[in-house]
Amino acid sequence: MDYCAPKGMRDFLPDEMQLREWAIDKIKKVYKKFGFVPMDSPALETLNVLEKKCGDEIAGQLYRIDDGKLALRFDLTVPLARVASSNTFRKPLKRYCIGPVWRREEPQKGRFREFFQADADIIGCSTMRAEAELIACACEAISALGFSGAKVLLNDRRIISAIAKGLLPGKETPVLRILDKREKIGNEAAIDGLVKLGAKKEDAKKLLSEISKADIKTAKSYSPEAAKDLEEILSILPNYTKAIKVELDFSLVRGLDYYTGPIFEISLGKQMGSVGGGGRYDQLLSIYGQKDTATGISLGLERLLVLMKGKKLEPSGVFVACAKPEFYAYALQIAGKLWEKGIAAQTDLNGRNLKKQLDYASSSCKFAAIVGEREKKQNKLTLRNLKSGKEELVSIKEAIATLSA
Repeated sequence: MDYCAPKGMRDFLPDEMQLREWAIDKIKKVYKKFGFVPMDSPALETLNVLEKKCGDEIAGQLYRIDDGKLALRFDLTVPLARVASSNTFRKPLKRYCIGPVWRREEPQKGRFREFFQADADIIGCSTMRAEAELIACACEAISALGFSGAKVLLNDRRIISAIAKGLLPGKETPVLRILDKREKIGNEAAIDGLVKLGAKKEDAKKLLSEISKADIKTAKSYSPEAAKDLEEILSILPNYTKAIKVELDFSLVRGLDYYTGPIFEISLGKQMGSVGGGGRYDQLLSIYGQKDTATGISLGLERLLVLMKGKKLEPSGVFVACAKPEFYAYALQIAGKLWEKGIAAQTDLNGRNLKKQLDYASSSCKFAAIVGEREKKQNKLTLRNLKSGKEELVSIKEAIATLSA
C-alpha cells in the first residue's frame, strides 16, 4: 500500500523546501523594507465568517470540519478583515502574511488544494498612495526573486461594471464572469456566452472592442471617479521607480466578491503569466462589524516557485570535518564557537572517514573546516573553500571573519 500526501497536497523535500524558504525570506525582506508588519490568523475560521464573503463557487470548495461549524481558510484576506474589524490599530495598518490556504477544488497542473499566498494589505488609507505603494512593493519583491520584465495591468471595478451594465442591465455579475474567463476561453466563446445571457451578438462584439480601448479618456466616459483614481496611481508610481511598466486594461476583472475600486494584476509575460494581483475592497470590513477602507495585493507563491523550478541555491555554511574519530570532540568545540557567532555549521554524525565527510559536505556547504592532530595542537583549523579547493590553516577568529563576510 502506498502512503502519500492527501489529494492536491504535497510533501516538500529538502531541496524544494530550501528554495521555498529562500523565496519567502526574500519577499519578507521587501515587505518589511516598505514598513509592513507581520500578522497572522488561525488556519481554521468559523463557517459563518468565511461564507459571508466567499461566493457560491468557493463555498463549495471549503474544507469543513466539526459538523460544518468550522472550515479551513480559503484566502488570507477574509481573516484579516475579521481581525481588523474586531481590533483597534494605529492607521494605516500595513500588514503582511505569508501562509497556506485551502480550497477543495480538482487539482490541475500548477493548482493545488493547499497552496501558499504572500499578501500585503493596507487598512485605513483612502488615498491611491496605498495602491501605488502596494504595486511598487510587490514588483520589488518579484524582482528580488530574480524575475525581470514585470508588467502591471491596471483597471477599476467601477469601469468594468459600468461596461457590463451598459450591455445587460441587471446581469452585470454573469457578464463579468464571462469577461473574467475571456483570456482562457477566447473571444468567440465569450461572445457566445454573452449572447446566451441575452445580449445581441453585435453588442457583445462592440463590448469586447470597447474594453480594448484602455485609456484615461475612455475611463472618464464610464466613471470620472475611477479615472481620477487611476490617474493618481499612474502619477505616483514613477516616483518609486521608473522601471515599473503599467498598462491600463479594461478587460481585467478580478475578485467579483471583493473589489470595489482599482484592481491590478502583475504579469511576467504571456509565457509566464500572472504572478500576483489585488485591489481595493472598501466594503469588506463593514461586513464584520467595522467600516474602514482597505486595499491589498497577493503574490502567487506557488506560481513563482514553479517558474523558479531548477534554480540552484548557492551552498552556504561550513562542515567541520575531523581527520580521525578522536578529534570529534575538538570538531564540536569549533562548531560551538561558530554557532555562537550565528554561523551555520554541522559535524559528522556517522563517524565516516575524511573523504566521505568532504563528499557529503560538497553538496550542501560552502566551506569545510578540517581538524586533526596538527590543528588541535595549534588550536587552529584548516579552512577549505569547497568550490575552489583553496585551503588555509587559520585561527578560529580568522575563520569566523571569513565565514561572516
